[in-house]
Amino acid sequence: MGEPKKWRITMQNEQDQIQNGDKGGVHSGAQTGVGSGRREANAKATRDAMIAAGRAAFTQHGFADASLDEIVQDAQVTTGALYHHFGNKKGLFQAVAEGIEEDLMNRISAELSDDMSGWEQLELTMHLTFALCADSGVHRILFSDAPNVIGMREWRNIELRYGFGLVRRMLNKLNEDGELNCCSVDLTAQMLLGAVMEAVHAVVMSEDSERTAAEAKKTLLGFISTLKVAHGAPA
Repeated sequence: MGEPKKWRITMQNEQDQIQNGDKGGVHSGAQTGVGSGRREANAKATRDAMIAAGRAAFTQHGFADASLDEIVQDAQVTTGALYHHFGNKKGLFQAVAEGIEEDLMNRISAELSDDMSGWEQLELTMHLTFALCADSGVHRILFSDAPNVIGMREWRNIELRYGFGLVRRMLNKLNEDGELNCCSVDLTAQMLLGAVMEAVHAVVMSEDSERTAAEAKKTLLGFISTLKVAHGAPA
């Protein structure tokens, strides 16, 4: 006695799926991938909107006086979304500060070229760091608030991934090439960036910012020149 017709049809369909591949499963997976990608894009857009609103608020009011209600309203998100993505106000501030550090490093790196000498790269980096950090918002967030809000040790670890790390790598290369006259690369990097920070403070507080900026740039270049090993002189 043969198999019922409906069973033969079912078995044939299963064999066809095995031979041709489970197209339904592939289609479902593709839909899942598209949905996941859309969710990730939406989450990134939400996060970016909160970071932009946070940067505006922290620039205008400082960390202590910035209002989370104002930030979520400007970003057009809920307070719950902010806590979901950043945990709290400090978490949002850290994301803003890191974003600024990354942006500064990318803008500086874009101006550097391989045909520059190590000293030319360092001098340009110091010049651009000074110019970019003189922006009142950058100055307030990175110099005034970040060390206190995030904590000096944690903030230094963040800086190692960005501006401080970039300067330290440059100094390490100069030191390896026998071009750097210093006792400690790390300390020299800290002192260079400390000089930039103080120069920015001076410009921001000055009644004649243009004159102070010109004097600060000249002083920074003089500081850098003292680190150079003279040609023909022992390191």
